[in-house]
Amino acid sequence: MKIKSIVFTAIIACLIIPFNASAHQKNAGKHLILNLIGTGVADARTVPDIDGDGEDDPALCFDVNLVDANNNNVIGTATDCLSNIEGGTKGGLELVGTTTFYLPGGTLTTRGETTVQPVNHPITTAPHGQVITHITGAAGDGNAVIAGTGRFADATGTVRLSGMVNLNDLDSMGEITFDCLFNINLD
Repeated sequence: MKIKSIVFTAIIACLIIPFNASAHQKNAGKHLILNLIGTGVADARTVPDIDGDGEDDPALCFDVNLVDANNNNVIGTATDCLSNIEGGTKGGLELVGTTTFYLPGGTLTTRGETTVQPVNHPITTAPHGQVITHITGAAGDGNAVIAGTGRFADATGTVRLSGMVNLNDLDSMGEITFDCLFNINLD
């Protein structure tokens, strides 16, 4: 009787595993966790229309390394562009962030309404050892994939940003140091 139970369990497992593997392969690549790490120098550029007037909008853009958050390997670069920057509450900022990820399979562009708040105490990140002056984040309905090329052509989805930045050298040198994590769920 015990052998029959073991054989029955093994047969069921053999039938279930291919179904689960198939579902996993179907969803592979639909969830990306990407990390912008490094220092970028401000460059005035334009981003796709934000305000609905059909014209590209001005932005301050920063090019930084793009790291796979799962294994810390550099997998490309990213350009983080900041537009519609306004003073927020308690010394913070509110802005529209448009980020383009340059990945081996194509590009993916996201946009979100972003909040930037000063930290209440000094932070130094590990393992990168960066000094952090502000915490940044974006989540909600207005945060989404807006364009893509290659394997991301016609992609749609949602985006959540959780990040840390150093703005100490923005005014004097035009630099921002980034450690920002993007959680992207493609439809």
